[in-house]
Amino acid sequence: MRFDPVGERVSLVDERGHIIEDDRALLVFLDLVAAEGRSGRVALPVTTTRIAEQVAAYHGTQVTWTTTSPDDLTRASSAEGTIFGGDGRGRFVVPEFSGVFDGAAAFVRLVGLVARTQLTLSQIDARIPRAHVLRRDLATPWSAKGLVMRSVVEAAGDRHVDTTDGVRVVESDGRWTMVVPDPAEAVTHLWAEGPDDASTEALLDEWGQVVQATAEH
Repeated sequence: MRFDPVGERVSLVDERGHIIEDDRALLVFLDLVAAEGRSGRVALPVTTTRIAEQVAAYHGTQVTWTTTSPDDLTRASSAEGTIFGGDGRGRFVVPEFSGVFDGAAAFVRLVGLVARTQLTLSQIDARIPRAHVLRRDLATPWSAKGLVMRSVVEAAGDRHVDTTDGVRVVESDGRWTMVVPDPAEAVTHLWAEGPDDASTEALLDEWGQVVQATAEH
């Protein structure tokens, strides 16, 4: 495990010397915590793959979805009954240690969890399905951001819309796209998830056109 200079963010390498990407590390940690806890809630940002929801549900654990704000995630992670929180970028909250991102606490917790499974890190990683979440950033004038979000809601039609953070449009088959205006820059962020990369790219293309058409209007 590698720690960043301030001890908040960690990176994982398995026993074979392979880097476990941050989004996979979140699923590995979640799988281990949920399997051992068998109850409670885990706090995750809405940009996380929905495979995380499947993993949690399999072990009898529920997901509290938060915005992409670190403050929102740590606040949810500190709520009573919450056993874990992670942002998918190498930062984890281990509530029994503290209510903030803590790399040292994550290390101690993970070592114990892995040891008790009697499995290697690569074996634990391999048992979790592969996710296909992609992101794209599109330049958007400040003056057009409000109109862009309204256009996304209108284009969603009868599809399910989640407004936990920005607008997340869920297709009938479970694929989803999330559109979030950046609070500090003239940019709109898009996330999408599908059964494979091609399907996910198609979603980004579809909703990227909605954003660009409105921004350029």
